[in-house]
Amino acid sequence: METHPRKEKHEGAWSKIGGWATVAFGAVKFLPGLLKLGKAGGTLISMLITIGAYALVFPWSFSIGLVAMIFIHEMGHIWAARHKKLPVSAPAFIPFLGALITLKKLPQDAETEAYVALGGPLVGSAGAFVCYLLGVWTGWEVLSAIAAIGFIINLFNLLPIHPLDGGRIVTAISRWFWAIGLVGGLALIIYTKSLLLIVIWLLFAFELWEAFFSRRRGKLKKVTMVAEADVSQFLDRGLPIPAGKDRRDLPFQQYCSMDDQEHWCDIYYPGIGIIHRMNGFSGFFEGVSLTKTDVKKGSNGDEMLKMSLEAQYMPGDDETMLRKDKAYYQVAPRVRLAYGTAYLGLATFLVYMLYKLGTLPLMDSSVVS
Repeated sequence: METHPRKEKHEGAWSKIGGWATVAFGAVKFLPGLLKLGKAGGTLISMLITIGAYALVFPWSFSIGLVAMIFIHEMGHIWAARHKKLPVSAPAFIPFLGALITLKKLPQDAETEAYVALGGPLVGSAGAFVCYLLGVWTGWEVLSAIAAIGFIINLFNLLPIHPLDGGRIVTAISRWFWAIGLVGGLALIIYTKSLLLIVIWLLFAFELWEAFFSRRRGKLKKVTMVAEADVSQFLDRGLPIPAGKDRRDLPFQQYCSMDDQEHWCDIYYPGIGIIHRMNGFSGFFEGVSLTKTDVKKGSNGDEMLKMSLEAQYMPGDDETMLRKDKAYYQVAPRVRLAYGTAYLGLATFLVYMLYKLGTLPLMDSSVVS
């Protein structure tokens, strides 16, 4: 009968909806327990949601394998960052985009940046190769498909385009690779018509312009913050409590700690002392002002003075996506050779494996990390 194909189609759709509902129910059911795991719980939740999202398009086995490939890639970055003693966040998965981690402390030189960037595709490629070997050994075709997508993910990330891994690795080889990435990325856009690649390429082109050509670079920026002080501190010292919209300049001191190599800025209120301390700003503060005050009850019942502060700040080169200072890119020739060999060798290996599998790296896939 002619109704059978339609019935199968509807059953397939309901099956996917049912599968997604099962994942959602399971996530809600186990959510309290996962949240107790802290960072690991957040990663597991985002992984489950991402697997469910991919399962709407692909079979479950492939969806789980795809997320596993992305996870292995990200764990490579985490391992490399911790090896360099850089604090890093747990991976967070984003359906149809991949996953990301956040460095809580920026690398101090191009070699360190390249090391952390190379960890992802290196470990990720090894994971995909193990999956490929398992597929050959077991004859399970889905493993070969998972291995192929793993190779594609890692090859895509080797494009010399910031902020992809390749764009960070080549900082320790030669920044001329960025020009190759700019031209090659445009050619890939024309060939693949990938919306994701268009977005990444445009962001990269904009950062290149801002870092090396734009006249707007070097403009002062406004930084706002809130400081708190006990009202009794003012009363005990016989100091008047600043009015609600009383605006005045405040003294501050910038310095670099020798212990943790962090940049700090202490803000003072005359007669009180330090009222606010912040770090992570390696540029220069040119002025700090009190712009607004508000008296509120604290958690212990005491009156607290909340002070809104505004600073005029000149960002440092290390706070931009693309560094401009030459000292950052000073890398020993042997190190450049080592990273160049690893980068080109890994790219060649991935291209060969995709050729061996008979799979073209279709960049119109929106799966990256």
